[in-house]
Amino acid sequence: MTNSNNIVIWWCKRVAYRLWQFKQTIMPRLDAADWHAAVSRLEKPLQAYLGSLRKSEKAHIQRVCRAVSEDRQIDEQQRVELLQLALLHDIGKSIMRSSVVMKVARVFLPIGRNEHCIAGARLLKRHGFDRKLVRRVLRHHTYDHDDKLLSKFQQIDDSC
Repeated sequence: MTNSNNIVIWWCKRVAYRLWQFKQTIMPRLDAADWHAAVSRLEKPLQAYLGSLRKSEKAHIQRVCRAVSEDRQIDEQQRVELLQLALLHDIGKSIMRSSVVMKVARVFLPIGRNEHCIAGARLLKRHGFDRKLVRRVLRHHTYDHDDKLLSKFQQIDDSC
């Protein structure tokens, strides 16, 4: 297959994924009782940050948490770490909002999405979270690392 064919296939997959994401954004399915149960274990300020997320963002977090809970290939210690990461990985979106122009550009171009990662990591660091969790939140859209648990999380996050 030629390099141009690879680019076309990559671009088509990216557009299909972004269309799926768009559908999830305009028609999110959020189980309010599950959401409340998940965030109620956190400090009130963190609950407020997560509470300010859009319904679609909360639904995404809920899908990731559900996928982690249902994955039978994860041992219990990993599950605890992954569930915490799943719940908090996009908390930076409550601080940093992408413009509509950037969201549309990301459909067609390989533009990074790390501003919410940086904001979320800083927030969790200020609240005294474990250094590993802070680092994983910071790098959850970065694929050049050797953290196997983060790699597993990224696979789940990308599928949700």
